[in-house]
Amino acid sequence: MRRVSGLESATISGDIPLVGFSRYLYARSDRDVPPVEERAIAPGHEVAPGYFKTWGVPLLAGREFNEHDTADGQKVCLISQAGAKQVYPGENPIGKSLLLAGVPWEIVGIVGDVRSVRVAEAPGMEFYRPWAQKNFPLVNIAVRSNLKVDAVTRLVQSALTKVNPGLAIAVPQTMDAVVAQALGQARLMMWLLGIFAGVALLLASIGIYGAVAYTVEQRTGEIGVRLALGAQTRDVLRLVVNQGMKPVVSGLAVGIIATFALGRLIAAQLYQVSAYDPVLLGGATVLLAATALMACLLPARRATLVDPIQALRSE
Repeated sequence: MRRVSGLESATISGDIPLVGFSRYLYARSDRDVPPVEERAIAPGHEVAPGYFKTWGVPLLAGREFNEHDTADGQKVCLISQAGAKQVYPGENPIGKSLLLAGVPWEIVGIVGDVRSVRVAEAPGMEFYRPWAQKNFPLVNIAVRSNLKVDAVTRLVQSALTKVNPGLAIAVPQTMDAVVAQALGQARLMMWLLGIFAGVALLLASIGIYGAVAYTVEQRTGEIGVRLALGAQTRDVLRLVVNQGMKPVVSGLAVGIIATFALGRLIAAQLYQVSAYDPVLLGGATVLLAATALMACLLPARRATLVDPIQALRSE
């Protein structure tokens, strides 16, 4: 596949980011090894040479796998940058060993972090082992190319046929599709929350408008008397708006306090956004206040058009 025109690079692995990863127990072999039930667990990947080039993962220290890392050779592995900081704080992990399934694997390099479990999960300890030393019957083929999926699939299938006519590609897809699928549930949740928030805002606006309009209707006579005694239009507007906005301001204050109190629950639904972001909280507060103000201004404006004579007669 690497010799095929149109394919920049290619590799094989036991899994790909966000799909089909496995977790393994691990421990430092240069210290007292804890019991199995107390060992940490981390995602592990079995990869062939060219994996990090194909995926664009940088090598930060040490070396990558090569053709000398054979099944009969020294067991070697690479770890993520976050894993190096987490397991070997202030130390150089290269040359040390990780105990995996009772077998020590020498760390020969450190690579960049990859969000291989969930997009919203911060990178942590991950390790990689050579495909020649640890592999599975199911193979994931990763190809970097600017061609369309159908064209790449035909090229890859043609190359596989030369190796074994019985080999077939099960699920050809782009990484964009994989990421979109991984974000599907979160996006659906955000759409639902957005729709519910919009409906809640609409109902709140209708409720405020109805309450203020009803109050204005009940106080038509009073407003007429005020106008007959010389009250200005702005005085009537201020009277109606103040009465309508007082409960709104109180509600906003209670809502902000509740947001801080329930921040942890909200944070679980957010990605790289703080539940206490002042810009977001301020924007939501301004939006709600502006919507409530508009709902108050409509009946308030109608109150300023009251004819004092007609209002007194009706009274």
